[in-house]
Amino acid sequence: MEIIKHEGPGRLGLVRVKDRSFKTPALVNVDFTLSPFNSYFYPKEFEDYDFTLAPSIPLSFYTPREIIEKALKRLYNVDYSKFNAIYLPTVRDTRYMEEFLEELFSQKNFDALYLGNSKILIREYRKFVEIIRLIREKDPNLMIIADLEPIFYPLAVYLGIDAFDTRSLKLYDFRNIGFTQFSPILWKDGANSLEFAKETIELVRKALEENKLRYLVENFFYTQSHMGILRIADKEHADYLEKYTPIQKETVYFISDASQNRPEVIRWRERVVERFTPPENIEALFLFPCSAKKPYSHSRSHMLYRRALKETLGSGIYRIHELILTSPYGVVPREWEWLAKYDIVVTGHWSEEEISSAAELLAKTLEKYPKHIPIIAHLDEAYVEVAERASEISGREIVFTKVKNRTTSKESLSSLKETIREITLEPKGGKKDKTYRFYENIRKVFDFYFGIGAGDAVLPESARIIGSKMLRLMVDNNQTGTYQDGVISVTPFGMQLIYEATKSYYVKIDFDLRGDVFAIGVNEADTKIRPDDIVGVVRDEKVVGVGKAVLSGEEMIKARRGIAVKVRKKA
Repeated sequence: MEIIKHEGPGRLGLVRVKDRSFKTPALVNVDFTLSPFNSYFYPKEFEDYDFTLAPSIPLSFYTPREIIEKALKRLYNVDYSKFNAIYLPTVRDTRYMEEFLEELFSQKNFDALYLGNSKILIREYRKFVEIIRLIREKDPNLMIIADLEPIFYPLAVYLGIDAFDTRSLKLYDFRNIGFTQFSPILWKDGANSLEFAKETIELVRKALEENKLRYLVENFFYTQSHMGILRIADKEHADYLEKYTPIQKETVYFISDASQNRPEVIRWRERVVERFTPPENIEALFLFPCSAKKPYSHSRSHMLYRRALKETLGSGIYRIHELILTSPYGVVPREWEWLAKYDIVVTGHWSEEEISSAAELLAKTLEKYPKHIPIIAHLDEAYVEVAERASEISGREIVFTKVKNRTTSKESLSSLKETIREITLEPKGGKKDKTYRFYENIRKVFDFYFGIGAGDAVLPESARIIGSKMLRLMVDNNQTGTYQDGVISVTPFGMQLIYEATKSYYVKIDFDLRGDVFAIGVNEADTKIRPDDIVGVVRDEKVVGVGKAVLSGEEMIKARRGIAVKVRKKA
């Protein structure tokens, strides 16, 4: 199986079998007979089958420990060399499955794995996620097959399952029970199981293609299992979900409480802490609320805030900094506003989780600023509580303006100006400060994508910027990259500078680069790489090409087939 595209651990894949191929997620009709040592497909000749399932022992989920150990001892003696598929009987104690897979994968690489006892497993929330992660991270090219009802397809695919056995669906037809979009709460009369399964899998595939799989998952909360499994995945396996989630390029829609813990949100908060540093020589920090319109600076409210600042500070506006408070991202530095693409229901009512997570992130961010500079908060509603908690956590004093009838009212804006005068804030800025902040806006975006130091590498003080809309970044008459409204590109020359400065986002090879880089040819890859990231292809410490990652950095090392990097520019 080759991985074409990711959204979380879920992926579009291409399975090549002999002289034909098919795409996943897919429906399959796995025809095999299980008995202690007779798992060959029947009645065809052994070599006629696409997948030859290795002999197995169909243990139940609640099999006692003694029987499991006895069964595994027998299975360890099987010669797996002529089989390309295995049956994994899931049991309550996941240690046995890990031991079993470790033993089998040390012998050979398999093409497919059939997950036994799936319908019981999906009601064991924690174990369901643990087992899928266990399998997925051992072999990225392994196709995982499960027997589940169609209502679970979006969630199961999102967590890493690739195909679904449809044989058991016939039982619903036999009982004349028809699926609806709201099963198992609301059923309908008449046989429709296979048709419904086909419609659902097509919907899942479409969602994957359009980067909306998580959105679909959150719209399929029909059982306790859905909510329980997703909550466990978000809370206990956030790193698993995040490492396979591409950097967002389109608007993310937050539609439920589960959206608060999406991988994109977790990643954002981590990067604010790890990859954001305030500009130098700032003399004050301002906290503002978010706006429905993005980027914030294009909204009416933020235009009014900026006007008030300019009227009061004049050119000194280039010596102050702004943070925007929002949910669920928490904190958005002004330089990163183009990157915060999201839409959320705005009611003014925040949950305790929203307030506490935003306050903790703000507190960590405030620690990055010089202790002597004043912090002015122009906030209302729940934003005030976020700032107050952050002040208490960080020990930093925050001066609050007097807001009346929302932050954009004449009284509130007048209070903002008056507060600036009361604290005798009179920063003096000049042309040099304006140029510095213009450059910093671009540098910070590169830091977001590649880590601290990347911005300085592609846009040092000696650099020039050419253009008005699409900005070309030049160092010694060599272009390092481009920037336009938060969207960047990097040349091989620029990637070389980033690699030397950060030692990150690299894929190392030991051959002449002619086209795309396949996983089999990757010697080493930065584990920080996520699907769709811009990466440098490095040979002998020289960047020989720049491209887009198809796989995560970890997958590139483990995968045996498929494209790892689609190369766009060669040095």
